[in-house]
Amino acid sequence: MALIGSMSDRGLTGWGNRGWVEIVEMILETCQKGALKTHIMYKANLNSKQVSQYVNFLESKRLIERQHPGGVRSVWKTTDRGRHYMDAYAQLAMLFK
Repeated sequence: MALIGSMSDRGLTGWGNRGWVEIVEMILETCQKGALKTHIMYKANLNSKQVSQYVNFLESKRLIERQHPGGVRSVWKTTDRGRHYMDAYAQLAMLFK
């Protein structure tokens, strides 16, 4: 058994565990067309507390925005700033290929 697997077995950081950078990218990708919090939770494999923390953080950084804020169910959508983050992430990921 090899101590270090192939790059496909590792996160962007190279050591297997997802870091917040990867989680943020996954959330932004999920929210491109709009997503409910539960959809984000399942796609990013996070619990409800973690999703709330990430959503609050991403909203405060203007990477996602709430659609229908007065409604019962909010839909989260990736902003232009969030898409810029995704582009930068993709460029960084290419360096590790």
